[in-house]
Amino acid sequence: MLKLAGGMAVGATALMVASSALKQSLKDSARRDASSPFVYHLAVHCPQISGSAWQLVKLPKTAKLQDLQQAACAAFGEADSSEFMFYPVERKTRDGACVKLGEQIREIGSLDLLLLALPPDHLQVIQLVFAQEAPQPAEVPQGPKAFPVCGICWPLVGTSYQHKGPYPISEYNFAQNVFPTTGKYPYGPTVRSYEGRKQDVAEFGSAVFHEDAQYTETMTADANIVQELIARAADFPKLWNRDVEVGLQDFTANGLFTSSEKSEDWKTGHSLLPRGFNQIKVKGFAPQILAKTRAFVGEWSKFEAGELVEDVNEWLTAMTADAVVSCSMGMDMCNVERLGSKQAPHKFVETFRFGLGVSIGSITAQSEYGLKRFLPFFDAEGQLQEKYQASKKEMQRQVEVLVEATRRGELGDNSIIATMLNDTSADGKRVRYSALYGHVVNLMIAGHETTAATLGFTLQLLAEHPVYEERALEEVRQVLQGRTEPAVDDVPKLQFVEQCFREALRLYSPVTSITRDVAHDTLLGGHRVYQGERINLVTRALHTNPEYWGGEFGDPMSFNPDRFSPEAVRQRHPNAYHPWGFASRACIGSQFALFEAKTFLASILIHFRLQGIPGYRLVASCEGGGAAPSAEKLAFRVFPRPGGPLWADGLMLPLALPVAEAKESMEEDRASISTVSS
Repeated sequence: MLKLAGGMAVGATALMVASSALKQSLKDSARRDASSPFVYHLAVHCPQISGSAWQLVKLPKTAKLQDLQQAACAAFGEADSSEFMFYPVERKTRDGACVKLGEQIREIGSLDLLLLALPPDHLQVIQLVFAQEAPQPAEVPQGPKAFPVCGICWPLVGTSYQHKGPYPISEYNFAQNVFPTTGKYPYGPTVRSYEGRKQDVAEFGSAVFHEDAQYTETMTADANIVQELIARAADFPKLWNRDVEVGLQDFTANGLFTSSEKSEDWKTGHSLLPRGFNQIKVKGFAPQILAKTRAFVGEWSKFEAGELVEDVNEWLTAMTADAVVSCSMGMDMCNVERLGSKQAPHKFVETFRFGLGVSIGSITAQSEYGLKRFLPFFDAEGQLQEKYQASKKEMQRQVEVLVEATRRGELGDNSIIATMLNDTSADGKRVRYSALYGHVVNLMIAGHETTAATLGFTLQLLAEHPVYEERALEEVRQVLQGRTEPAVDDVPKLQFVEQCFREALRLYSPVTSITRDVAHDTLLGGHRVYQGERINLVTRALHTNPEYWGGEFGDPMSFNPDRFSPEAVRQRHPNAYHPWGFASRACIGSQFALFEAKTFLASILIHFRLQGIPGYRLVASCEGGGAAPSAEKLAFRVFPRPGGPLWADGLMLPLALPVAEAKESMEEDRASISTVSS
């Protein structure tokens, strides 16, 4: 029995060892799949040209050796490749010295064998020396390095401490700590940040990731890296696959902005929705935008001269929400008028804000219930989730009402909903009925919060800089020629007003980071990056990088609209400014937002003088529960503009609408409210 027991123990141990070896073998095999299936990604070193640098050379797997020589010559700027040969580099460890150079490559198929021979913990990119004759192994430089780590990597927390600081927005703290606007960057313009915990990475099938991909994130403030991400879009797709993103998607569904490029819904939506915001369409939206701007001016003209308005962000989001829904969905929610008469916002907005707040974590059991959450049997989390689910169902119901009203012809036949219902994509596909909800909610997020937040920052910055305010006002007066509101053809002429808005957008971008994922092991900026790794463009850092924004314009953190003069823009790196995103994921409504912002700012400047609160410090915060950072506790004292249409010897005159227009406006408001409020 002892012998039997011993034999069984030995057998079990052997089985465990064999099982472990099999698992490791399968894992190693899966790691090797991290290389691109159709394209060779090669790290090539040319000692005669590049010194110690490694260049990425990409080559289709159907190519010939001659194509490889031509591609390498193009990468190194060499005209004649006939005397240059390729020699594979062999290393024992990932960052170790070259121990051997293989035989000269004579046929392209040998690259597949070299890929299979790469250890699984190495970058699945073949290293080649491109030279007239093989150098000694000792002369071959160290392989492509990873980007430097942004500080000491502590146990459990990694480098997450770099996100801590005086700002409520963590990306602002990271930019200040790692990419300071004074002096040189301590770690360079692109760094690795260790999260201190393993990240779940979806949408890669059964891929086995390198440890670096799941524990690190590459953060950049470098316009050259952005340029490479744009040029190599297939290698760095936009994916929606992290925990926080999946949580948000529970409310926003698979919409245009909250989905991956792999999604069929995204592909169809991306083909259709931009048609609704092209330049011709945006000009067609001018009457609705002007109507909501006029409503805003009308409500503010009811204030006493010098009255303190403390809920400025609420006013701005009411106006932009009304405008985007009116233009894109054919319904005026009358939130500006509701706010003026101290009514609750339209149920569509109210439901949207609560659902979004819970999904992004700005509304919690603590913020919703306070100390009540500690009461026995209260179940604050359960109640919050129940309320959230009810909110989501109500939002879906309201979108369905809008869709059905559009289908029956009761709402705008020129709306985005009508486009999604009636048009087909470039490949003949229609938007799935179940996908309409996600696209509508996404339009609400991107279409009103971002513009409202930037308008708030612009108004405060102009109030703090009266010289620029005066220049903007003078431009408005010259363009309008005595009129009190801009016409559609006036808006493109408001160049300096646009510069003010763009400068505020630079300093306080509503999108604090723009991400891409690494599709396959490859090089980025000459550094190694692994499949599944996240690349994060920190917009605050890019937009305050002194290389692009300092010099003659002074401190990159200062407000100076002349940074966006046509001449200054021409001289700047083309990828130094990306508040709208970039490439295929650039904001489809950027022209709409600019048109709306310029119309609004021109009207505000001509009618009001806004006085900032003494001692107020402009801080970007998400305390209001929105997805986009806005100016914290923004408030103004509102005066009529001296000599303007509301000025009466220092008193505020209420804005007077023509009788016919006022009657028509009242009838439209009543009709709009009754359409969806029931």
